[in-house]
Amino acid sequence: MTNECRTPLAYLVKVITPTWQALRAYWPAILLIQGISLCLVLSYYWIPSAQAVLGRIAELKVGLGLSFAAVTTVFSGGVFPELLKRKFRPKGSPEPSLGELVHQFMMWAFVGIFVDRFYALQSVVFGDGSDVATLVIKVLIDQFLFTPFLCLPFITLWFLARETNYSISQFRASVRLSVIRDRVLPLWATALSFWPVMLLIVYSLPSALQFPLFLLGNSAFSILMIFIIRHQPEPTS
Repeated sequence: MTNECRTPLAYLVKVITPTWQALRAYWPAILLIQGISLCLVLSYYWIPSAQAVLGRIAELKVGLGLSFAAVTTVFSGGVFPELLKRKFRPKGSPEPSLGELVHQFMMWAFVGIFVDRFYALQSVVFGDGSDVATLVIKVLIDQFLFTPFLCLPFITLWFLARETNYSISQFRASVRLSVIRDRVLPLWATALSFWPVMLLIVYSLPSALQFPLFLLGNSAFSILMIFIIRHQPEPTS
């Protein structure tokens, strides 16, 4: 830990500052996606024709299985956010290279599979009830176990592999607990600023529609997450 971050308060500021910077840079895109998500949820419960359309999406998701999860997460976490960032990107911010985009898209495919299986596990363990207790338990497990100990460390290691030019020796030298901690915590702070409310909505829907709605939230979160990752210092051996 650096000298300027030895106190708990200084370290806390270091952790949450990237979240504030990302939200400040991309708040129009975030509000746009959140607005779309809210409209879809309201339409599902209030408009029968919308419920029928979403029901067909759920059937498609069930029919295609993990391939649906992988492909749609690439679009929601990679393609769609990049299109939005081209419009909302602050002046002077560099555009991603083709290699960076391919690296991100491959990562999102794996993340989609992880999330889909995690949602299925939650349904098996806790059921598909929409009561407050069930929703709160699922959100807490999601945000305080799955996200900080599985999903975000995987994403961190994935980007470390690219930053070390896919060199096994450099990658192994970079994988230190302090490095993972200092990279995961800002991402987790960002997740906690966005996902809990979104997940209450996601988990209140039927299980077959939870992952499709996650895709919209993932579009918003990925914009913030990639912003933070691209502004993190590269590891030193």
